Amino acid sequence: MSQRGMTLTGDWTGVYDYSQNAAEPVSFQASLFDVAGVLWGTTQEPNTFAPILETELSADVQGMRMGREVSFRKTYQGNPVGGEEPIDYFGYVSADGTRIEGRWQIGVVGAVFGQPAFGGPFVMTRDEVMVAKDERLAAVGARALI
Repeated sequence: MSQRGMTLTGDWTGVYDYSQNAAEPVSFQASLFDVAGVLWGTTQEPNTFAPILETELSADVQGMRMGREVSFRKTYQGNPVGGEEPIDYFGYVSADGTRIEGRWQIGVVGAVFGQPAFGGPFVMTRDEVMVAKDERLAAVGARALI
């Protein structure tokens, strides 16, 4: 896939992990829209913060893609216990547009030497069969915005 024609529009499956402790990795689903590098969408994941209150968490995603570099902010809907702060994700898209790998972090307030106060690695993948379909849908959506 050429970088010029790259789009991240589509459904993704991912997992994020914690670097600082022995917490289990958390799987998530994401639905993203990418028009000319502007990203937005939603995520759903199990509630690992306070599962007794809600079993699943939803979040809004907003960010950008420049070539193969991706950055976005995830903000949980409803301000759940333990999920009050937005989470920043930074990563790189694979050449074929089916995988994003990178790191997530929550703030730098109080961190030493600008290191994230809390974070870890993440990876997201999408079905290669869906890539061509998602690109066609994104192209139709982009034309509708013009």
